[in-house]
Amino acid sequence: MKLEPSRGDEGRSFAPFAPDGESAFFHALNRGKRSAVVNAGDARRLAEQAHVVIENAPDRLDFGPADMPERLVWCSITGKGVGRGARAMDPSLQATMGLMELTGERDGPPLRVPVPLIDFMTGMYAAQSVLAALWRTERSGAGAHLDCALLDSAATLTSTVALFSLGGAFEPSRIGTESYLRVPSAVFAAADGEHVQVIALHEAHWRALCEALDRADWLDDSRFAGNDARLANRELVNERIAEVIASAPSDEWVERINRAGGMCERLRGLGDAWRDPLLGERGLVGKLDGGSFDYPLPVVSLARPDRLVPGPALGQHTDEVLAEL
Repeated sequence: MKLEPSRGDEGRSFAPFAPDGESAFFHALNRGKRSAVVNAGDARRLAEQAHVVIENAPDRLDFGPADMPERLVWCSITGKGVGRGARAMDPSLQATMGLMELTGERDGPPLRVPVPLIDFMTGMYAAQSVLAALWRTERSGAGAHLDCALLDSAATLTSTVALFSLGGAFEPSRIGTESYLRVPSAVFAAADGEHVQVIALHEAHWRALCEALDRADWLDDSRFAGNDARLANRELVNERIAEVIASAPSDEWVERINRAGGMCERLRGLGDAWRDPLLGERGLVGKLDGGSFDYPLPVVSLARPDRLVPGPALGQHTDEVLAEL
């Protein structure tokens, strides 16, 4: 149940738009929900009867978790924490939590990851927290006020890399497509102009790569003997691999390296990736009821719906919702 102000969720005006002029963005994020436009009193009564309330606008409400029944699970999603009064959003936290300083080529400027990683991760954290709280409520009758901040998610995303800085090892910086810990772990241009990603997470991957590239001599080269040696000779390793990869088309390398037991994938554009039949088989893409084009459909394993209902019209279910009070 989605309670909206009379002007509606801002997402209703976000591109891209479906052929009928409705926001495809809104439909994708609100499919299967009900929409109600209610006054403050009715909003409070609805909250009092709910199992879970999720809100991201605490300053706009004249009631809060302290006014609710003890069993209620109330989840606040904010920028930097309940009561902080500090605004934040995905791009701003990418900037302030170091993610942009880590993203890009060594000699290039900081870059923003162009997908809302922090937004999505906060939503997943909130869902996990709500489920855990409901489990506790079922056992003890005690509800919870959950404080889920975008800041927490941003910190988590950079936490493993932050270990190097906090532990005094080195200050991580931009490294392009590569890894701080493993060599090779990079992108190379193939003969057909496409790019492939090659990763050797384990020594077995490195041996498989040498076999697939017909470079068994690298296995006896002390400069490549073990990941530590390859880290010390990163530029040389990447240079040698790049020379071989440039000699054949990308699909050939993907087939040869993976058949040998290594790790190699061809880089794909977004449209190419989302038209992969596997996504349809997994229920990750499909048409909404009455729709004419495919939508991305992120799902939870136990919540795959039988019908793909579009997002609701503004206030579409107001009467229905109020009748349930």
